Amino acid sequence: MNFNFQKQKGVALVVGLVMLLVLTIMGVSSMSNTTIELKVACNYQTHNDAFQASNSAVEFGISQVSPGMDTPTALTYEMTDSNSTVDLIIEDLGCRVVNDNSLKISAFEQIYSVDSRAVSTGCGGEAFSNIVQAVAVKRATGCAE
Repeated sequence: MNFNFQKQKGVALVVGLVMLLVLTIMGVSSMSNTTIELKVACNYQTHNDAFQASNSAVEFGISQVSPGMDTPTALTYEMTDSNSTVDLIIEDLGCRVVNDNSLKISAFEQIYSVDSRAVSTGCGGEAFSNIVQAVAVKRATGCAE
């Protein structure tokens, strides 16, 4: 067998370089996608931290509500081991009469608003979460006019 290597004139080199270029472009593209996905995951985690801190503060605020408390009340809610700061405000929205048809008597409910605003800082920046919840507390006495 007689092979004539003179006719190829570096075709293998050109094909190898094109393949290397294609592989390099694929590698750079996948690294770019990975970086974007990492930023998305980080932002999601920061937002979730803010939401959980705000929700936890609302639960704390609900546990502090009692009939006849001084309102509006700004409570300090401290988060331990967290990157979140939380503002918690409880406001009195008034009293209403609730008619209980089974007993033919009137009951009273004091309505409160529990407002929690959380700011969480993370690797992607800051995320905000705001939760407002109304709470009704039964009273034994009537509403003050």
